[in-house]
Amino acid sequence: MMKKIIYSLVSLVLISCSSGSIEAQVIHNVSVVEFDKLIKSDEGIVLDVRTIDEVSEGHIKDATNIDFYAPDFASKLDLIRKDVPIYVYCRSGGRSSKTVAIMKDLGFKKVYNLLGGFGRWRNDGFKVVVTKEVVLKKQKSVLDAEFSEIIDNNNVVLVDFSTQWCVPCKKMKPVIDEIKKENKDVKVVFIDADINKELVKKYKIRGVPVFIVFKDGKEQFRHVGVIDKMELTNKLK
Repeated sequence: MMKKIIYSLVSLVLISCSSGSIEAQVIHNVSVVEFDKLIKSDEGIVLDVRTIDEVSEGHIKDATNIDFYAPDFASKLDLIRKDVPIYVYCRSGGRSSKTVAIMKDLGFKKVYNLLGGFGRWRNDGFKVVVTKEVVLKKQKSVLDAEFSEIIDNNNVVLVDFSTQWCVPCKKMKPVIDEIKKENKDVKVVFIDADINKELVKKYKIRGVPVFIVFKDGKEQFRHVGVIDKMELTNKLK
């Protein structure tokens, strides 16, 4: 009985040293009931690591999709925020378990793995969302020199580091579009973090979306994750 309780709650707890302090890295294997409660009550990101064909047949609401079999899977994972809980699932649990191992090495702080995967979720009657497949647009590659010129030649620049597959990024896109429309004196730049890896490295992007405000060529504000429109707009003044 005691073994079952321990297994259902925590499968692995790792302690690591970071910046001179002790930091807990915890991996949880959870049931569909626990998973459902967590994604409803806690801030975090739901991650679906199935193929796009599997996702098109149904997925959990607001799930970010990264195909486990994609050649750049690990590099995409590394763009996800590591300071918030991540809720991972696949079809039956195999790929998500392997994903958790990769995330552990990448330094994610707290990860929840759905036991039984999406198959168990669907069979147990939990809500499934079906959305039309979205064709990704070809994004522009921005050279470092070009980016630096934009920053240097504009008084105020708002930079949005994001990706096309990141759900928080998608939620913020219309907000940034509104800010762009309402603030004609602000130069708004969208940088695809998947393509512009040199800029991601140079500006130390840790998770997407990231919003950076430059004034007179210098960084004045940075925020990781979803942000209120008014709060971000006020940083432009």
